[in-house]
Amino acid sequence: MGAGERFESLYRMHARAVRAYVLRRSREDEGDDVVAEVFLVAWRRLDDVPVDGLPWLLGVARRVLANRRRGQSREIALKARLVAEDIAPLGWPLADPDDRVLRVLSTLPPADQEVLLLVAWEELEPARAAAVIGVRAGTFAMRLHRARRRFARALAADASCTEDPAMESELPEVLR
Repeated sequence: MGAGERFESLYRMHARAVRAYVLRRSREDEGDDVVAEVFLVAWRRLDDVPVDGLPWLLGVARRVLANRRRGQSREIALKARLVAEDIAPLGWPLADPDDRVLRVLSTLPPADQEVLLLVAWEELEPARAAAVIGVRAGTFAMRLHRARRRFARALAADASCTEDPAMESELPEVLR
């Protein structure tokens, strides 16, 4: 299979999953640009893409998003200096601010959010999710265990969650 055919196959197989990953972590208007950057990197480094390309592509997407966030932070700081106002940093984008699970999830450190979301939203097995963030499967499993524990504690501490004891049964199994 030639490079063009391999790239087209990679795109057809994984573009939808990469786009979903990106949209859950960025503004909708950025999604297509980020996906384009991810596949540009894939084209340039096609020989580095493993047979199971999805974790590799999601790892690239993660780094592209991190670069964009750093750029946005610099832009915000510049605007703040120019207009001499305090501008709050961009927070974690919530789909619905009334959603208790997402609200509690957004209080966790970004590293915890990432491991939980790779398993819950992207439905990746721990070994594949480990490849996304560039760690060994055992390391990822420990991070996931600790993130789940912190999430459970944060959920229990959230006053609005304690009002509804049935809330835990609404949680996806992977977050329990």
